[in-house]
Amino acid sequence: MMQPQSCPTVAIQCEINGKPYSYAVSPTMSLLHFLRGQGLISVKEGCSVGECGACTVRVNGTAIDSCLYLAVWADGKSIRTVEGERQGNELSDVQQAFIDEGAVQCGFCT
Repeated sequence: MMQPQSCPTVAIQCEINGKPYSYAVSPTMSLLHFLRGQGLISVKEGCSVGECGACTVRVNGTAIDSCLYLAVWADGKSIRTVEGERQGNELSDVQQAFIDEGAVQCGFCT
């Protein structure tokens, strides 16, 4: 009987909400699961197929569905979650846009 082989990890370096990090991740792990594993709970799992927007984060300034984006693709990139939008007592542009447009964070029920 063959033993299942463990999946090798890949070392990545990225910036999350303005802070540099180094991690070893599975090459099959989604960015969504990676970020949730780091305690970033604003990144929600909704549909898992890129339809609902609950998992949206910004990678190098572009909004992406983190459920469809592999964590290894984040190597060398800057990632911003809702937690990273906080700017002291001031609203960020994203937070103000949510208010202006009557949006909710995940958009699942919108």
